[in-house]
Amino acid sequence: MRKLAFACAVLSLLILAVATVAGGLAYPGYNHLTQYISELGATGATTGRAVSLAFITSGVLLAAFWLLCAQLFPKGPLSIIGFGLSALNGLGLTLGGVFPCDFECSLENASSTAILHDVFGGVGYLCGVVGLMLVGLAARHWPGGRNLFHLAIVCGAPAAGAIWLVHPAFEFYGAAQRVLEIALTVWTLGVALAVRRPMAQA
Repeated sequence: MRKLAFACAVLSLLILAVATVAGGLAYPGYNHLTQYISELGATGATTGRAVSLAFITSGVLLAAFWLLCAQLFPKGPLSIIGFGLSALNGLGLTLGGVFPCDFECSLENASSTAILHDVFGGVGYLCGVVGLMLVGLAARHWPGGRNLFHLAIVCGAPAAGAIWLVHPAFEFYGAAQRVLEIALTVWTLGVALAVRRPMAQA
């Protein structure tokens, strides 16, 4: 089960990273600093279908990873809630692909699909950040879990700061989203590596 969990995490992150980089290259004039990743999967975008499929696949794998972690790591209220919230982050990514935003993620006369995209994406990010913090706190009491606790601080601080800047009112909301995504990615990789060690057993 540990190998399966590790594979789910790595595949999820790779798929999302490739979709973001390749999609950005294929999207004319795309700017990672001032545009959402979701614009690559938006309705009407040249990369829309492929990137939306990547969101769905990556999200399912990510949710599966965190649910497996809930079985593999020492169990307690903080860890169970934290892993559950982290799984909802994966679900939010999946639903963000099922319900793409409007072209260029425009907020003007937004469709019901676009509104759902924003809701699922926003709630998913929030769940991911809170889940990170809760699992990090729980890790303090695990055998050999101090490193995960420290990693949670390193990743949680920028993630918590960036999440409030992923909004059109901030000029570089694309950059803020990348900071958030990188923080969550590093955290996920850290947990995935911990899954492979005996400490990860319940």
